[in-house]
Amino acid sequence: MKQDRLILTAGFMPAAVMALLLLAENLLGQGVLPNHILVLAAMEVGVYFLPILLLRLLKDDEGKRAVFRCRHFKHRAVWFVLWMSLAAALFAALLNGAASLLLKENVYTDTFSQLTAYGVTERWQTVLVVVILPAVMEELFFRGVMFSALERAGTLPALLLTSAAFAMIHGDLGNLAGPFAAGMIYGYMAYILDSVWPAVFAHMVNNSLHLFLALAARSYSVLGIWSYIVLIALFCFCMFLALAMRSLEKLIERGRLRRLQYGDFGTTLSGIFVSPGMWLLLILFLVRVLYW
Repeated sequence: MKQDRLILTAGFMPAAVMALLLLAENLLGQGVLPNHILVLAAMEVGVYFLPILLLRLLKDDEGKRAVFRCRHFKHRAVWFVLWMSLAAALFAALLNGAASLLLKENVYTDTFSQLTAYGVTERWQTVLVVVILPAVMEELFFRGVMFSALERAGTLPALLLTSAAFAMIHGDLGNLAGPFAAGMIYGYMAYILDSVWPAVFAHMVNNSLHLFLALAARSYSVLGIWSYIVLIALFCFCMFLALAMRSLEKLIERGRLRRLQYGDFGTTLSGIFVSPGMWLLLILFLVRVLYW
């Protein structure tokens, strides 16, 4: 991978974001920062705003800036975005469910207790800090500027690196496979539609499903309904995926999508493994999982 300054900086930004998140979490836990909705909202916006601004202002060695991809997407892709967003959310939930079985923990059971501990008690507050703000800020960062900055080293390396970083930012083994798969889909949607907003919408759908499953875990887990939920989720995933693929096929036939550039496999591997920022992020992720 050609390590120009924009690519190198983009590679370090997820580690910087995770370090800020860990610092904010520690300050909240120690009572230095008050547990208040405004503090949580400011934290979610603040840790991503500066990296987004830096990557937007920084130029590569050829004097070019990363493309932000904030333009609107074609209205004919609405059905594809809808079906793929639903399929991605269900696929991520199924992967997280499988991880929960392997790790013998449920990633949804502590959601509301954590929110209450941080002072989030109203429904609108929950929607704001769980559904809206994470979707907007994370997608503007990962699929908005980071993907574009890394894309000059290859589309596939950029897709893999941003998805891996997106997964590790969540800092939980039980919530790792789902975000990685979702990140791959979000990145693909943002690339072929040349807009970050489909990824933002898909992310909101995913977070809404997470809230629904957290509510089900809190209210109905004693009834033993998880096996039924899994079967329903699997059926709906297959249905939505089939609808998404049909819509995608029509868009491809009409020539309305950008084609994914896979590039050279050796370049892809080197692009993944020589990024020092990603190795630093991996270290922070392991610290978060093992010691936090």
